[in-house]
Amino acid sequence: MENPLQFRNLIDSSDSIAFGCSHTWGVGVDATETWSYNLNAMNFGIGGCSADFVVRIAPDLMHKYQPNTIYVLWPDWTRFEYIQNVVYLQSLTTDRDRIYFMETHTEEWLKKNFQKQVNLMNQYCNQHNIQLIDMSLYDLIPYIDHADQWPISKLGHHYASSWHQQVADIFRNAKINNIRHPIANE
Repeated sequence: MENPLQFRNLIDSSDSIAFGCSHTWGVGVDATETWSYNLNAMNFGIGGCSADFVVRIAPDLMHKYQPNTIYVLWPDWTRFEYIQNVVYLQSLTTDRDRIYFMETHTEEWLKKNFQKQVNLMNQYCNQHNIQLIDMSLYDLIPYIDHADQWPISKLGHHYASSWHQQVADIFRNAKINNIRHPIANE
């Protein structure tokens, strides 16, 4: 994540913003097939990011765009952000320091850090009277059963447009029916 941010936002003006990782950005599908586009939400997903990253960039974007609704498909709970040479980096399974991170950041620490970020986003949205509709990939399992059988995109490692449409429908239903997801992290 050393490169400048490459958001995939096709919607210039909306009362909704979407945050998340590559599943939000829409790896393997056209920008107009992403779940955020299906919700008419500005897409601020970025591949390989962590919940720390989402919470760090959200306040500025919320202030700039003044949304009524924020959608978050949280990145995996095992990811976190760290600073090296005054640059924010994301800890991923491919990180060259991953073994060090695994030794210094226990599973318990990772879960607490993830929950801390989820709580911070909730607090920020509550303070600014913004409706937050958020979930993790794990929260989708009851709705889209058999995660290992979810439709795969043309690139073969992320999900197809039909998956994005289902996710948009799940978010839409949660908004209409005021459903709060538990934000599962296992």
